Amino acid sequence: MIEFTPPSHPDLSLDPLAGILEQMLLDHQETGSITCILTDNQQIQQLNRDYRQKDTPTDVLSFDLRAPVHPEEKPVGEIYISLEKARTQAADANRPFQLEVAHLAIHGTLHLLGYEHDTDVGYARMRGQENHYLERLEHFQFS
Repeated sequence: MIEFTPPSHPDLSLDPLAGILEQMLLDHQETGSITCILTDNQQIQQLNRDYRQKDTPTDVLSFDLRAPVHPEEKPVGEIYISLEKARTQAADANRPFQLEVAHLAIHGTLHLLGYEHDTDVGYARMRGQENHYLERLEHFQFS
């Protein structure tokens, strides 16, 4: 299950994105849930400072919440996306805001599924997965 907080946004179509993220969980045999928190630079900077010791806003953060103590609860994790950062990055790359948010959500989900981009091999593997799932969103109109 994918949940967005807040559950809607005037500039975003969240249902198609939730469908892609759910498919990602299925493709990786993951049965838990993910909450995507759509936030601002201030909140994400605080999280980045508190958990990564980087006192700057970032675009996306993923927090793995799977706990061996209570496996029946089944949360996979939380993904925080700075909509301010996403809007700036979309404008800089000359691509739709919706597509940028989708890319960040997919990227965050891949981190929760164990993908990393610290090595050339890991980067290539993760980038391939990002492109695979972004292509599935092509039939939706992003403006």
